[in-house]
Amino acid sequence: MVELRTTPHGGKTIHDYFTIFLKRRWAILSVFFSLVATVTLYSYIATPIYLATAQVLIERQTPQILDQTGGGTPSDSQGEQFYQTQYQLLESRALAKKVADKLQLKNHSFYAPIFQNLSPTADNALKQQAEDRLARSIAKGVKVTLIPGRNSRLVDVSYSHPDPRFAAQLVNALIQCYIEQYLELRFAASQEVAGWLKQKIDEARKKLEESEAKLNQYKREHNIVTLEDKESITGQKLEQLNRDLLTAQTRRMAAETKFREVSQGHPISDVLNDPMIQTLKKQEAEIIVQVSEMSKKFGEHHPRIIQLNSEMTATRAKIASEMSQVVQSIKNEYKMTQMQEENLKSALESQKADTQDFSDRAINYRMLLRDVETNRAMYENMLKSLTSTTATGNLPSTNIQIIYPATVPTAPVSPKKFNNIMVAVVIGLILGGALAVGLENLDTTLKTPEEVEGWLEIPNLVMIPHLDLFSDNPTKEGAELVLHHDGQSIASELYRILRTKIHYSTPGRPPRVLLVTSTLPMEGKSMTAANLAIAIAKEEGSVLLVDADLRRPRLHQLFQVPSEPGLSNFLVGEIDDIPAVETKMTNLFLVPSGPLPPNPSELLGPRRMEEFLTRAQKLYGHIILDSPPLLSVTDSAILATQAEGVLLVIKADAVPRKQAIEARDQLLSIKAHLLGALLNDVPTKHAGYYYQHYYHYHSQYTSDSDITKTSTLSIFNSIIRMLRGSNKIRL
Repeated sequence: MVELRTTPHGGKTIHDYFTIFLKRRWAILSVFFSLVATVTLYSYIATPIYLATAQVLIERQTPQILDQTGGGTPSDSQGEQFYQTQYQLLESRALAKKVADKLQLKNHSFYAPIFQNLSPTADNALKQQAEDRLARSIAKGVKVTLIPGRNSRLVDVSYSHPDPRFAAQLVNALIQCYIEQYLELRFAASQEVAGWLKQKIDEARKKLEESEAKLNQYKREHNIVTLEDKESITGQKLEQLNRDLLTAQTRRMAAETKFREVSQGHPISDVLNDPMIQTLKKQEAEIIVQVSEMSKKFGEHHPRIIQLNSEMTATRAKIASEMSQVVQSIKNEYKMTQMQEENLKSALESQKADTQDFSDRAINYRMLLRDVETNRAMYENMLKSLTSTTATGNLPSTNIQIIYPATVPTAPVSPKKFNNIMVAVVIGLILGGALAVGLENLDTTLKTPEEVEGWLEIPNLVMIPHLDLFSDNPTKEGAELVLHHDGQSIASELYRILRTKIHYSTPGRPPRVLLVTSTLPMEGKSMTAANLAIAIAKEEGSVLLVDADLRRPRLHQLFQVPSEPGLSNFLVGEIDDIPAVETKMTNLFLVPSGPLPPNPSELLGPRRMEEFLTRAQKLYGHIILDSPPLLSVTDSAILATQAEGVLLVIKADAVPRKQAIEARDQLLSIKAHLLGALLNDVPTKHAGYYYQHYYHYHSQYTSDSDITKTSTLSIFNSIIRMLRGSNKIRL
């Protein structure tokens, strides 16, 4: 899976994007100029299109013509729905077909090709299809736009066409057809509503007649003449009976009280206050007085006394008779009040029943009356609506007005040459940049020191540019030994910086046994080992360069020495002394590979190789081992365990990140002392940026030694010369 990031620690910076754009500038320019050229060419050769526009006022509701209840025909659409419908009508094929018929566009030169393939004997289906294509072509050019504004009712109707006069003519014809279509639709709707109203009026009239007949029949059956007067009389009767019953109940209770008192022998005022009884009582008293007086004179047996006693007895009999009559009258009065109360109760209940029955009849009567009134009102309203609809439908009234008719446009609306070119410029830059970033993200190889350090998380000690080694003398041997042939070149200075970095890479003392390896073949590790050995030999004493690549050795070719005897002869025990060969460089000795063994990995085992390195360290100050690539064989991993430092050579634009990480992990897994990486064979087409970056990135080391100061200054001067002159580095 392709990674789409620059480093695992963060996204791209502006500097990173600038580098990508500079590197992929030809891809960006290709996309940019292709797009701009295409758009420019199109803008100048495209047929100009003119836009004619008319302004129309569309009211939401038809103006009221008749001042009647509900007069006129209101729109059945409201708000946005209504206007969306009108816009669709203006852009419809049906309206476009009316315009085509009105302007006779079948004979217009622009639309004539639609009908040119139709023969005079073509059937109606083919003719209809051609007319539909014509209508679609016209409707496609119509554009309806609401003019912005609060509660705006103004609409712009536009039509685009290569002929400006025809565009204006068609827009005006379109609006006229739209108004005519609206009137036709309105008239048809009025006729339809009128027919519907006539049908409903007939139904309403029948309902009215039926309801009136039912009402009259009900009045006859229940003898209802004036319902309101009868309701008033019935209510008054019921109220009077209630009052009479209350009075009768009061009288009955009073009579009942008297009757109970006299029945129990209690004197009551009605008895005591009776005139006859009072007179008899008075007579009785007088007789008693006379009897008392005469008894004192004549005694109890006197005839007068006997007469008076007889009169007293007769008087008392009359008093008793009178009292009995009064009691009987009280009893009769009590019974009479009871009878009156019962009669009134019966009359009241009867009246209540009559009242309830009348109320029920009144309710039914009012229901029938309400039906009659409702049906009559509905019938009358329908008659008014029919009259209003018929009158309105026959009047040419419309809610559409032409505010500003279309005029012949003087300038085309497309193509807009300047706008198109500017847009093409912007889009071309965007697409070109996107293409560059995409190509860069698809390229997973390591290309810059930032990528090496970001992905591998090890320092990039130095960066070696691409060397055009055989440009001056194609037959020159050992041209890769740049420190020997051209000690003042940029590459020579960079190798000397590499030597300085390695010297200060380990606290205490620099590593004496250094292994140079790579991830994949053909990355320049042998050339790096050779030039590094020369740089160390010139400054730090004797150096032993060992060709430990027992599979594809190259050092004997670079130094033009025999390949035998060599390291393999020592490892197999054929010789006991180190087979070092003195080279043409001062203090530099080379151990060739020797004969290529069938099992290099076993031959490089710890015991014999350790013995070799022990002896070599006694004789030489530094030992540099050139080994095979890490991912190809295990030879380098075996040697890395015996070296004091490992330098990983990475060829720019050649080693995928994943494989470089795998090589690093392999070294770390065996606990090898990985000093850092060397980015090799950097393309010179990007040298300006790379060297500037390298100079800035490594400026922190300029105080390490006077040698580094001198080397960095030489590099900077060489960069200036290179940027002013050739694009290649000549040695």
